[in-house]
Order: sequence, then C-alpha cells, then structure tokens
Amino acid sequence: MYTIERHSEILNILEEKKSISVEKLSKMLYVSAPTIRRDLSLLESQGRVMRTHGGVVLKQAAEKEIPLMLREDQNSDSKKIIAKKATEFVRDGDVIFLDASSTVAHIVPYLKNFKDIIVVTNSPLISMKLGEEGIRNYCTGGLLLIHSVAYVGSEAERFVSTINADVLFFSSRGYEENGNITDSSVEEASIRKAMMKNSEKAYYLCDDSKKNKKYMYNICSFKDVTKIVTETE
Repeated sequence: MYTIERHSEILNILEEKKSISVEKLSKMLYVSAPTIRRDLSLLESQGRVMRTHGGVVLKQAAEKEIPLMLREDQNSDSKKIIAKKATEFVRDGDVIFLDASSTVAHIVPYLKNFKDIIVVTNSPLISMKLGEEGIRNYCTGGLLLIHSVAYVGSEAERFVSTINADVLFFSSRGYEENGNITDSSVEEASIRKAMMKNSEKAYYLCDDSKKNKKYMYNICSFKDVTKIVTETE
C-alpha cells in the first residue's frame, strides 16, 4: 500500500471510529507502529487529525468532543501538578463542587487529606473515585453525556441549585488571551455556570494546552473566578 493510500485508509477508519490507537491502526493496516506515527504526524501537520497519547482522533471530532479516556492521558503530568496546587484552597469541612473535566479528576487523591468535606460532582467516574477514597460525596444525576461521562441538563442543574458550596473547581476546553473561558459543549458550559452561581469561590484549572483556544460556548471570564490555577503560577 502506498503512503497516500494508507493516509486515505486512516482517515476512512477515523470517519467511522472517530478515535483509535496507534497499535490498532498498525494491526489493521499491516505496518509498523513507527510508520503509523509518521503518517499521523503528517496528517496532523495538515490539520486533518489530532494526535493524543497513544492514539489519534479525527480533527472534526476533536473540535467537538474528545472522549474522556483520551483527554485523561493528555498532559497528565501537568494536570497532576495543577490539581495538587488547587487543593491548597481546600479547608476541612468544605462543601466542594467538582465538574466532570479530566483536569479536575486529578484532585481526588489529594482530597483524602481533609476532614469532614462533602463533594458534589456531575461526574459518575469522579463520584466513584471519591467513594474509593472514603470521601462523602453526591452525584447530580441527569442526562448522561457519553463522551464526557458527565451528567448535564435541567435535572443536574436543579440538583446543583439546592447546594451552597464553599468552593468550585472546574476546567474547560480553552481560554482566550482576553480571559474569556470557553467550551465546545453547551450542556457542560451550562452546568458549570450553575455550579459557579452557587459557590462562594471558583477556581479555574488550566494547563498551557488550553491557552488561546476559543470554542463556541462561553462559560465566564477570568474576572469572574477567584483564581486561575496553572502549572507555573
């Protein structure tokens, strides 16, 4: 198979599957993993795909929604640093909102060091991780977004509206140089706004990959949050 034919086949596979690992592509196309990586690098330079840790997603799909299991692997070291720094703003006895972002999920192991906290999240995965750490928590329920593994919609927002939280930790797909925080999901943007409305303090967690990224839906601005928590600041 010629290179151009292989590129076409990779794109056909991604049209169907939206995301796939290098290993699976290698087996399907009967070529080595290094060859696939070179193919993906070229396709990424053309703006047709977006590479992830160990795999690739179709650019069109990436601009809409990247599956959580792929996002968890992206910049994981930075996310761990940011999450640990974020817990400097937690106090014993706090009621805490956590959104369903992959960045915020990294906070969970550090929360076990605090006493008498209660966590409310719209992520069933985060809720389970909290339970494994013995942390009392509530999950909103609502409409489940499969790619994000997040509960959203009126039921989730209604649950959030009954809670008075001390602190919210949230993230998003990107932020602009002017401080505008945006996301590709209108439903997730809405639940974050609901959490922010009912939180005394709100902390935005972001790594450098989110810088100067503008998506369709506005969440808030830097001036609306208590602090921006990054890897370097």
